[in-house]
Amino acid sequence: MADKIRTLGPGSLVIGADADAYKLDVDCTSVELAPDNSSEDPDNFLDGHEEGGALTTSWKLSGSIGEDYSMTGAQVYCLDHAGELKHAKFIPNTKGSLQLDLDVTIAPIAFGGDVKTRNKKDFEFAATNVKASAYTTAAEGA
Repeated sequence: MADKIRTLGPGSLVIGADADAYKLDVDCTSVELAPDNSSEDPDNFLDGHEEGGALTTSWKLSGSIGEDYSMTGAQVYCLDHAGELKHAKFIPNTKGSLQLDLDVTIAPIAFGGDVKTRNKKDFEFAATNVKASAYTTAAEGA
């Protein structure tokens, strides 16, 4: 039986692909890809049958970044690409075997905070087409 990898990081979070790729992982202090599962109540009909009650799942990619006040920082990237749909690859731990591929809608991240402090800012992107696959070291460069 393979050893279980239970620690988040060191890992990878890359938004976009090829020349458009942005390594968000270098700024992240926390990352979570979370489902929001909801189901509607079924409708009951006079003849005794039910309809509806389907499960609906939506996803969000969220976390926190350490602020970077440069023009190449995560906040400027997200501001410049706000509203765009981009492919993303999330590898929770490079010693594990899990890779999550998804599409995210980029949303802006706040700027500023307490003076003379290394501020952290939260981010949240809507995610779709979430798929898990086996991660190998060769896949990281792909």
